[in-house]
Amino acid sequence: MNDCPASEFGCACNRCAVDRDDDLEALKQFNRATTTTATFLILLAFVLAIYAVGAWKTEQVHREIVKARSV
Repeated sequence: MNDCPASEFGCACNRCAVDRDDDLEALKQFNRATTTTATFLILLAFVLAIYAVGAWKTEQVHREIVKARSV
């Protein structure tokens, strides 16, 4: 009897007599890839947002300096 395909996900019953399905393995790889890509894009957006906030604050300080000099 083969190992249960669900044993990778925490199932310990070991009653499954089903062969491993290559489509499920491909789906698992696809899920890993998409999760990794989504996490990377979220972190990239966060870093870009930090830069945007910094640039906005710099612009505000610059406007205050220009306003103070022009008086």
